Amino acid sequence: MPPGPPVAPRARLLDLLSIGLSVPFAIAGGGLLGWLADRWLGTSPWLFLLFLCFGIAAGIRNLISAAGRAAVTAEEASPDEDPSP
Repeated sequence: MPPGPPVAPRARLLDLLSIGLSVPFAIAGGGLLGWLADRWLGTSPWLFLLFLCFGIAAGIRNLISAAGRAAVTAEEASPDEDPSP
């Protein structure tokens, strides 16, 4: 894969800081959608629990994705050292 454009350190920092918002928002969004669906269909608490699990899975997926992006950009930022003398 060809190297991409350099990423500014502030952009990497903002990407990592966004994890602090994306994980709880994914969980809260799933719970809210499940709660609304339960109120509409009268299936309390089953859809709430189901959508809450979906929200947790989405939050974990966002966390893993952001960590992978951070590792790739950190690898691109650090110079490769030649281990041979």
